[in-house]
Amino acid sequence: MRRPCELALFGAILALCSNLGGTRAFAATPSFTVSATNVTMPLDTQSSCSNGVCTEQYGASTFTLSSLNSYTGALQITCAVASPPAGAVLPACYQHGLMPALPANGTVTGEILFIAPGQTPPPSPATLLNRPGPAAAGFALAATLLFGLGARRRAARWLTLVLLAIGALGSLAAISACGGNSNSMTPGTYPYTATATDATTGTSVSTTIKVTIP
Repeated sequence: MRRPCELALFGAILALCSNLGGTRAFAATPSFTVSATNVTMPLDTQSSCSNGVCTEQYGASTFTLSSLNSYTGALQITCAVASPPAGAVLPACYQHGLMPALPANGTVTGEILFIAPGQTPPPSPATLLNRPGPAAAGFALAATLLFGLGARRRAARWLTLVLLAIGALGSLAAISACGGNSNSMTPGTYPYTATATDATTGTSVSTTIKVTIP
């Protein structure tokens, strides 16, 4: 009579161990998250120049990428307004600066710039290009997104990064030469979506940035 009970108990213990092992395996799946700060566009986005040096006021959001369960990899950030109202005049946005690889269980921060219509985007990275104007900014942005190609070995990454570069450049197509200001934009608060994408697997996560135009 005792043997069936012992077998039943042994089977229950095995089942419990199996479930626990499966839970640990699922929880250990490498992944990543993204978060970003909200933005209030400056009241005056016109450029000011002194001694031949010009500066412009931009909206800026700080994003944070976090590794989960020892994830490590090359991520790209894209940004776009979510469901813009018809006829609204809104800023374009893009990741500014080079993106380092996300270390295992670490974090990486960066900047997303919000460019008012008519503003000239800053070159990115500044050390690669010093020519002014939207065309120069577009070239710099493409260089930013494609910079990591030389360090990547798998051909699949090339197509992904090229598509990301095209998408980011498209977001700047409406930006003209210079002299815009926030008064030309439609006042209100608008949701933008910032997306982090793994260049190899295509896995992506998103977060919402609230952009306020006074």
